[in-house]
Amino acid sequence: MIITAPAKVNLYLKVLNRRNDGYHEIETIFEKISLFDEIDIEVSRSGTRITCDDPSIPVASGSLMARAVRLFKEKSKTNDHFQIKLKKNIPTGGGLGGGSSDAAAVLRGLNKITGERLSKAELCDIAPELGSDVSFFVNDVSFACGKGRGDIITELRVREKIWHVLVTPPFEILTKDIYSKLSSFGLTKDMGLDRMVTAFSKEKNIENAAKNLRNDLQPIALREFPLLKKVFRELKNAGAFGTLLSGSGSTVFGIFDKKNVKNAAEKLRLIFPKEENWRIYIVSTY
Repeated sequence: MIITAPAKVNLYLKVLNRRNDGYHEIETIFEKISLFDEIDIEVSRSGTRITCDDPSIPVASGSLMARAVRLFKEKSKTNDHFQIKLKKNIPTGGGLGGGSSDAAAVLRGLNKITGERLSKAELCDIAPELGSDVSFFVNDVSFACGKGRGDIITELRVREKIWHVLVTPPFEILTKDIYSKLSSFGLTKDMGLDRMVTAFSKEKNIENAAKNLRNDLQPIALREFPLLKKVFRELKNAGAFGTLLSGSGSTVFGIFDKKNVKNAAEKLRLIFPKEENWRIYIVSTY
């Protein structure tokens, strides 16, 4: 059984405060995008084994995918074993949620291959134990608001498709490093999230939504990794309606008109060449 694990971008990310559990309280808008990892899951007779075509991805007992398997077996009370093969396409350390999406895909795939032992609600209960973004990926939605530490999910019913060019630089950014450098929080009510939700679900205006993009982690990433400033500049020069760092980075995305997105990507590939380990993707809402 092949399960796809889509990436995500954050169209809005406001950090409210640091919680007693060490996480941060946030408000965010997630969008699933058409860049995928692929996970092949089969029932095995000889113990559970996880492999990946990228040797840098952790697959041992402490890995996120292995934890997902253990949690599923515990909650579903199954003694089955599984052969799990991950084909990695989503860049790591890029703020695109690949690890969380893989964990969510494992949960969904194991549930399907064992005959739907757990309800959707039960899968959603497991997800936050694996990571903040896993809750979004377990839900079958394209857009959602995330609150709490990002694990309280409310679907945004939006049929519009957004086109993006992603620029992933030849370096990773660790989420914990960026959050550790936060010195102030957006405690005041500025209606930013409300404006974004209105632009999407009521006005259905992508250009207006692009004007309200926000990421409180972006100034820190730009300070720590000044090369990203060039990425923002070139995305705008290529015609992006709006640009933003996804999550804690390192990927930066631009929102484009569908008819211009291919040409923009071609221009950006000349500036940020593959030979220097830059990666450029054309993606849309999934």
